[in-house]
Amino acid sequence: MNPIAIFAATRWELQAVRRALAADQVATLAGVRYHIGRQGDRTYWIIQTGVGPTAARSVAGRVLKAQPMSLVMSTGFACALVPAQVGDLIVGTEVSSVQTEGTWTLGGDRVLCDRTVRAGLLIVAQDAGLVARVGTVVSSGIVVWQAEEKCRLRHLTEATGLDMESAAVASVAQECGLPMAIVRTVSDLVDEDLPLDFNLFLRPTGWLKGLKAIIVRPSSLAGLNRLRRQSRVAADRLTEWFQRYAKTDSESLRPSR
Repeated sequence: MNPIAIFAATRWELQAVRRALAADQVATLAGVRYHIGRQGDRTYWIIQTGVGPTAARSVAGRVLKAQPMSLVMSTGFACALVPAQVGDLIVGTEVSSVQTEGTWTLGGDRVLCDRTVRAGLLIVAQDAGLVARVGTVVSSGIVVWQAEEKCRLRHLTEATGLDMESAAVASVAQECGLPMAIVRTVSDLVDEDLPLDFNLFLRPTGWLKGLKAIIVRPSSLAGLNRLRRQSRVAADRLTEWFQRYAKTDSESLRPSR
């Protein structure tokens, strides 16, 4: 059986999945480093993409065009665009990109997630005692850090979750004719601002500006601590879900085609 490719943006998200799947073996393909986990008859490749759609498309493209996969999964943390609690699961039915140049617009790159796999993912969530929010996921090329902008996206898209990488990964999966799944955990909520504009840290010289923003706004430290606690909850829930996922009968999680 071909491996399951699991893509996560950051090291923290990657580690949450690795803990669940005991992925200690490391290999490289097409210049991309990945971790290998095995449970039963399934093999998992856990791959860090980096933050944002450009990085995600580049890494996913190199891997998926070099190695056939039985399933492609985008995972990690997400913002809930519906009422939710930190640590809730978001299971995608479909994904599209969103762009903003003063006004948010929905991209024309809609990709459907595999329905049979999604049903299996929800069973896993139920067995793990996790609350699952099911619906559309949208991916932005920037960090959406203000509650006002999150609400605008919710009204435009009626989406359940917001991230930065899933649309890019799904686009590559579709190009390669591979089934797609999205499962993420909630790290921030639709009605709360993030403590900083984290887009500063994604720019080449942004670290200095980001550090300056923290210095001139000492109150942001409390917000950063809150976000760290929320991210820890999201990571723990992700680990719990993948632990249960790995123990579930593989027949119920195979794609519909």
